[in-house]
Amino acid sequence: MNLKLFNTRLSTESAFADQQAINSFMDSVSVKKTSTQFVPGNPDFWSILVFYEDLNGTHKKETEKQPAITEEDLNETEKSIYAALRLWRKDRASEINLPEFMVCHNATLMTVAKEKPQDLLALSKIKGLGDQKIAKYGDDIVAILNAF
Repeated sequence: MNLKLFNTRLSTESAFADQQAINSFMDSVSVKKTSTQFVPGNPDFWSILVFYEDLNGTHKKETEKQPAITEEDLNETEKSIYAALRLWRKDRASEINLPEFMVCHNATLMTVAKEKPQDLLALSKIKGLGDQKIAKYGDDIVAILNAF
């Protein structure tokens, strides 16, 4: 049996995307049990733990995600996206008083620039972007990608 943790934010703009990601995942697996917990904070959110069995080997473990991409693998447009993501990361890290690598590693940003995921579910398939980072930064990252 496997488990996956989801966080559903309560803001109107985030709740719909979070719920779509959960529904899409749950439609593709055999759900055995779920557990929910309201987490007060800034922002408040629901934490959902799903115990499941994989139906067709469609959900890879974290260690099986795609290999890291290097800067040499990026074309000119992807390099522009990468530069924009690095600038966003620098500003975000400064706002929350964390080192930049704690927001996202360079390899993660390069992979995002190369893959160009268009929603939170696609973003979750990128190595280095777990549920917590997607909850914190996913909307920002998708917005940057949509600007290109």
